[in-house]
Amino acid sequence: MHLLFFALILLIVHLMVESYRWQMIPAYLSFGILYLRIKIGELNFTQRFNKFTWGLWALFAISLPVAVPVIELPEPTGPYPIGTHIYHWIDSSRTEWFTPENDKDVRELVVQVWYPAEKVSGKPMPYLDNLNLRTKALGGAGGVPGFLASHIDLVKTHSFLNSTVVSGKQFPLLIISHGITSFRQIHTTLIEALTSNGYIVAAPDHTYDCNLTVFPDGHTADYRSEITGHPDSVRIRRQQLNTRVADVRFILNQMLAIEEINKIIDFEKVGVLGHSYGGATAIQTAYEDDRFKAALCLDGWMNPVPDHIYEKGIQQPFLYLGRPRWNNSDYPTSPLKLVQFLQNVKSEKFNYILKGSRHLDFSDLPLFSPLSEFFLDTGTISSKKAVSITNEVVLLFFDRYLKNIMNHFPKSVANYSDIIINPAS
Repeated sequence: MHLLFFALILLIVHLMVESYRWQMIPAYLSFGILYLRIKIGELNFTQRFNKFTWGLWALFAISLPVAVPVIELPEPTGPYPIGTHIYHWIDSSRTEWFTPENDKDVRELVVQVWYPAEKVSGKPMPYLDNLNLRTKALGGAGGVPGFLASHIDLVKTHSFLNSTVVSGKQFPLLIISHGITSFRQIHTTLIEALTSNGYIVAAPDHTYDCNLTVFPDGHTADYRSEITGHPDSVRIRRQQLNTRVADVRFILNQMLAIEEINKIIDFEKVGVLGHSYGGATAIQTAYEDDRFKAALCLDGWMNPVPDHIYEKGIQQPFLYLGRPRWNNSDYPTSPLKLVQFLQNVKSEKFNYILKGSRHLDFSDLPLFSPLSEFFLDTGTISSKKAVSITNEVVLLFFDRYLKNIMNHFPKSVANYSDIIINPAS
């Protein structure tokens, strides 16, 4: 009976502190089985549920929450508290080509901005907002039932909604573009590391190219970028890339107009970065708009970038950080295109390979399970190490080329045993 009481206390504490999550269902059932055993006696219980069966059940009950935990995001490394605000912006100058069924639609975006805060209070933002609307789309992207993503609602960030903007200082601005099928929050750890170290970071959900965009009034924009096998896929991808680049440039224009935050932005120090298709977005954005003073690409999908950009390069400092091989990807890219582009970059350029990595190691996703390499596109490198190295390299690069901090970059990167320094020209 004491064991049952102790189990009941543990259950109540868990529900109060962490709340219900599906990974704990076997543990919940264990409590029920224990209760029945005590309440109604043996009833041949040892025959029906013997020690071996109990052992397997206990192993399963313990392993499931370990395999799919409620994670704690890494602590930001900088001195600033982090505030955040979510905007809904409409670009009435652009017709929304993703919705041909309604030729009156114009381009609208949800954009989240993170900034150094004067002070923060209350509860931090959850990792994903409106998770009740997102679970089906998240599950669909991973080929699993949507409820398997429901526990993400319990993951907290280090960012606080609508906090007071820090006063009396100006900071560089970075705009980050997510990959195809992805969403703005997938780089939260990187964004928080940058913001805490004195950057303002804006991240859009690229509408219809995002896993799911949820607007403030509750209407949504689903994912419409699956064109695998389409006979006109090259043209469509180029149009899609042009739309993303226009999104980024529109965001910069909007940031200029936001009175409560533009006063702390140094608009002479603006950078662009992105992951996967977002990396291609960053490259083309830097090529088209010289307001962006530095560009960075995380395992970029290079194929959609127009040939003339490979041939001409960009004027800004550029860094590429990626995986060893692309031949195991659903979206293969040509290493020769990257080499050609790097040869034509007119400023400092860097080409780094993260050992043991795959495509999603340059996002937060490997943090969500220690077994991610078995069911996600992540590699053998430990998730914490992949995220930590990515964050540090990105910060070193932008500190050097936007803040002009003499931080021994790029020599400092040579100290990372997990990075291969490839020729950049």
